[in-house]
Amino acid sequence: MDDGYSPVGILLLIGFILLEAAFYGFGAAVQNMDEDELEESAGKGDASAARLLKVMEGPGRLIHMIQLTTHLVGILIGAVLLPVLAGRTSHLVRSFFPAAGTAAWYADPVWWLQAVLVFAVSVIAVALVISFGVVIPKRMAAANPKGWSLRVLPVVIFAAGILLPITQLIRGISLAVLKLFQVKIQDGNENVTEEDIMSMVNEGHEQGILEAGETRMINNIFQLGDTEAQDIMTHRTNMEILDDDMTLQEAVSFILNQGNKTRYPVSGEDIDDIIGILHMRDAMSAYEKEENRQIPIGKIPGLLMEASFIPATRTIDSLFKEMQSRKIHMEIVVDEYGQTAGLLTMEDILEEIVGSIQDEYDHEEECILEQPDHSYIMKGMTDLEEVQEVLGLTLSEEDSDTYGTLSGFLIARLDRIPREDERPTVEYGGYRFQVLKVQNKTIESVQVRKVEETGSQESKSANPPSPMVAQEGLSS
Repeated sequence: MDDGYSPVGILLLIGFILLEAAFYGFGAAVQNMDEDELEESAGKGDASAARLLKVMEGPGRLIHMIQLTTHLVGILIGAVLLPVLAGRTSHLVRSFFPAAGTAAWYADPVWWLQAVLVFAVSVIAVALVISFGVVIPKRMAAANPKGWSLRVLPVVIFAAGILLPITQLIRGISLAVLKLFQVKIQDGNENVTEEDIMSMVNEGHEQGILEAGETRMINNIFQLGDTEAQDIMTHRTNMEILDDDMTLQEAVSFILNQGNKTRYPVSGEDIDDIIGILHMRDAMSAYEKEENRQIPIGKIPGLLMEASFIPATRTIDSLFKEMQSRKIHMEIVVDEYGQTAGLLTMEDILEEIVGSIQDEYDHEEECILEQPDHSYIMKGMTDLEEVQEVLGLTLSEEDSDTYGTLSGFLIARLDRIPREDERPTVEYGGYRFQVLKVQNKTIESVQVRKVEETGSQESKSANPPSPMVAQEGLSS
């Protein structure tokens, strides 16, 4: 028959869908497998469990095999499915409209009807194939990983063997191209890549095996390699530093009454001259000797620990390992000119993984407070990403990459640092930002109001031009 329909094609299509379901289900089952339970079954003489364990010994090769085979089967399904659908749909249309095809295709309404029907039927068919060939088997396999994997293992091994020549050909072509571009190829079992692991993590989250918090922590761990010290450090303007000429009694009084940390950098002439680290434990031990209490902390022998310095561009993953091995809890971050850029602690790194860590002495301050009139009071050091999220703003990529805080963004828009006695405003993205307080050359607090619809044209624009800057007068 010339209508694209044949029993052989239908049987091939059903077979390929079942094969795809077997491989996708097997992959999900292996990811959720309890290896201890499997080893116990193999130890009791279960040959199928022992064979499955052997297959799982090389996770990189297993994942690679499953990926190649499922992609190949998907292509074969498309090669069989589309001709069948197109042929059957065309045959049905011609049976209802026998005169179809007598005019040019672009002037033939029946041709356009046929094209629309083929597209619609194809979309429905693809949705059904994905449902029965991918989603449903993966969910079923995740619910019963051991039973599913043991049942489909013979099918997977047999099909993988049949398709081995094609998968090896694909692998050979890929390796040849990689060698041509001088890409390093690892021998033996191919290592599981970061993308493979993240794919498994995201799939585990979708299947309900991993909680959202667990998935977020794993994602954060992988991002440590792209995070630099300057991205998470406490900026120099926010560092709590002790002067070396401060007496021990003054230092202890500050630590007990005003500080909330156990370690403090000690500076000489200025913040760029860090001479050591004072630990609260050492300070209290020295304080027990009354003769030490009126001596400057910089002159008490053995009181200060040696300060450790790192460049601002140091990546966090390698730094974390070094701090663990050297048992260092605080690093002084310096810029390219050797000046102090900020302070980094082990807690800062851990917070990048697990989120904010608060103890009973920490007082969490809200950086953004919504007012009864629906305006906002924001701290100048509020993270710019948080500002965008609350206000629904989308900054340009240049602004997002350049500025980390609301203060830095507004200072750039003003093109100057406001004086402590002035209250300038900036309009951007439909909001008016009015500076409320400036201290130490930094904007400390800002009031944010939505500009009325009758306001400036810029406030109505989704992508505003250079923001308006207005001076609302000086306060005495």
